[in-house]
Amino acid sequence: MAVLKDEGAAALLDQRHILDADVEAVISNAESTGEKLYDPGSGRFLAKLTTENATFYVEYSASGDDFVVHTAYFHRSQFMDG
Repeated sequence: MAVLKDEGAAALLDQRHILDADVEAVISNAESTGEKLYDPGSGRFLAKLTTENATFYVEYSASGDDFVVHTAYFHRSQFMDG
């Protein structure tokens, strides 16, 4: 699986401190589990993956055997006992 980004998406991910490994994990999880949303108007998918302390969201499309990332974002969360 190759994950491709145009210059704009690459700059955005860099600015948001989102690693390629995080993006690849989200897409891999979405493709293996089917847990993703599809927008037929744009042909894009939206997927998320929650790790120990953050949730990542990636908007991407399929291009043959590759995936093209259009945007991504994340938020950190920490749950504390009350």
